[in-house]
Amino acid sequence: MKVGDLVRVMDCELMLGELDIKCSCFFCAGNSNRIGIILSPAPQRSWNVMFDCGEWRLDMFDFARGDVKIINEITV
Repeated sequence: MKVGDLVRVMDCELMLGELDIKCSCFFCAGNSNRIGIILSPAPQRSWNVMFDCGEWRLDMFDFARGDVKIINEITV
């Protein structure tokens, strides 16, 4: 990953049966399209990413778990 790459955070999957409870995570609460651009490296092997609902920090565990995928790598 590098500054300028586009990433997409996967949708939330709430398993609450018949209950009509909405997710209150950063992305759902901000009604985000979940696509962001990497702005800069951050401490502890993470990245500052700008989304349509604001800035959020993603770490390498998010990518390793498959919660975040690179959808467009910048070429220099």
